[in-house]
Amino acid sequence: MKLQLSDAASFFLLQFLALALVVTFILGYWDGVDRDVFEILNSWLVMSVSWAEFVALANQRWIDLLSGGFMLASVGFYFACADGRERVRVCCAIVLMGAAFSVQASAGGLFPNRDSPTLVYEHAVKVTEQFPEIKRTKDASHSSNPSDHGIGFFTFLMFCFYRFRGKYLWVVVPVVIALGTPRLLVGAHWLTDFICGALPMALITAAWLFHSMPGKWVERNMAGLTIRSLEWVGILKRQTAAT
Repeated sequence: MKLQLSDAASFFLLQFLALALVVTFILGYWDGVDRDVFEILNSWLVMSVSWAEFVALANQRWIDLLSGGFMLASVGFYFACADGRERVRVCCAIVLMGAAFSVQASAGGLFPNRDSPTLVYEHAVKVTEQFPEIKRTKDASHSSNPSDHGIGFFTFLMFCFYRFRGKYLWVVVPVVIALGTPRLLVGAHWLTDFICGALPMALITAAWLFHSMPGKWVERNMAGLTIRSLEWVGILKRQTAAT
């Protein structure tokens, strides 16, 4: 039997989870996890030269283009398979999620500056030093939290969970997560830059957009107005009442 939560329960649950992640991070419960995850991933860079080179190549601009292309293609495929009205709803959801991402990116600037683990630990292995011939590889930052990439990926995943259905999720979600890991593998971010920084912002966004009365009202009316406009100009056929 599938458990169904009310909008009110989902709204508070998502925000409680976001708050719990932030509070436990502030209290230091994630410090050991951050350190251990970095030490493990960083040690891999000296265990295999091929792996280290792959990580260096994966942290260039091309991976960002690949990630954006995959997310665009995922939405495009779903868009092509949907009917006209569902396409309108998808477009409206994308607009709202895009606006939410802009707000999240601005809010991220309010977080205290935090150095990447490759800058914190003197013994850290840096791929920029291993492979100086590979240009424009980013393995360090003085403002790693929250992860901008993490905000983008988690926001898109929220969109996937609420708009995509069935087996399609089993393909899209693992690929998106895999595309979001290079910054963690190279040591440019701590694990909590994603889990306790970017994820809480995406959870709060999902709570307000998909489980609150104001969010659902905006999406419903935006979609309804767009559908009526498209019907008026003849792009969509008017629906007749079922008899």
